[in-house]
Amino acid sequence: MPILRILLLAISLCLVPCLPHAEGLFIIDDGAPDTDSRDDLQIIPVTSSDQKMSPVYARAAVLYRENDAQGAAALREQALNGDMDALFALAALSRLAEAEKRPPLFGAPAAFWEDWAVRMLGGKEAWFRIGAALFECGKTDGLPQIMLWRMATDTLRKAAKLEHPEAMFALAFLSRPYPDTSFQMPKDPGFPIYQSTATVEPEDVTEFWYWVCAGAFYGSARASYTAGVMLHNENNQKSFEMFSKSLHLGLVTAAEALEVICTPYEKASVPQYTSCKSGIFYADLQIKMLDDTTDLKYNEMWANLMMEGNNEYFPEACLTQKEYEEAIRESEKEFKRIKADMLARKEAHDALYAKAKPMFAEMRDAFAAQAKEKAAPAERKAAN
Repeated sequence: MPILRILLLAISLCLVPCLPHAEGLFIIDDGAPDTDSRDDLQIIPVTSSDQKMSPVYARAAVLYRENDAQGAAALREQALNGDMDALFALAALSRLAEAEKRPPLFGAPAAFWEDWAVRMLGGKEAWFRIGAALFECGKTDGLPQIMLWRMATDTLRKAAKLEHPEAMFALAFLSRPYPDTSFQMPKDPGFPIYQSTATVEPEDVTEFWYWVCAGAFYGSARASYTAGVMLHNENNQKSFEMFSKSLHLGLVTAAEALEVICTPYEKASVPQYTSCKSGIFYADLQIKMLDDTTDLKYNEMWANLMMEGNNEYFPEACLTQKEYEEAIRESEKEFKRIKADMLARKEAHDALYAKAKPMFAEMRDAFAAQAKEKAAPAERKAAN
């Protein structure tokens, strides 16, 4: 995607990279992965520098590959005792076992684990997380990656139909290798389909652009950012709006993009939005979102260059001390608004999972009942 590479190159040349150190609220992954590779696709947004995909998925995938019954029983107990990631892994790998016509390794059919995940979290979140588990298990050597990633795509489609924005974002990139062959762009999809000729390649499947726009509409920061990238230099006003929306949905990379667009030191700048004050505003927002005090001095240095002028970056002064102070104050207010919104989203997410916790006892009883029922014929046969 040439335009994405150009924009990211401009960002990397113009900005000193910040070490991700967010507090678990703001999204710090790249926002738009390379469309030619799925390896760097993050299904679940990354919100902390030490956040990694749950190690449960990697362990579960190895247990499945080795057909390790003892380890599988331990993982099942982990799921029955309240580990959501273990439950998602069991649902994903049990579905794979059925596709490969293998006997169930975890003591119940895939539908059992899937139904309980849906009952606990609702279909939108459950199918999204099971799809993420399938995708992550597909990264394990020795497992059928193509089959798993195709199954992940099909599962994410279920979440997307229920309007999960991050499932829509993931489908934008997974629909290229695993398209819905019956897909046609709806005449009235219920949300704006922005016009762009910068989609990935001439043979680009319209499904990619459909899911980008759907994800942006339903609240994916990364889909909004991707739309901003695709529209850059074609519809600068709409591109700016998409980056701004992405920022307000918590994506730090969007603050970087907006700084590049607004600061008049780079060809990527968009004239109608260009001002040194705006550039400082977005740079300061980025620093606050990353909670990275090491870059404060860098921002002050940059502001001094803007105020002084007569240098290689700013031949003429383009910022006053008053404008600088105003930009910092406005950035603080904006940061508090964005942070409050992200806290509310996090609290709603945490509440959903907290509400599900008491249901694990019911699931455990249901598992024991189905295991007893399954064992009954063998016991009767042995008695006779």
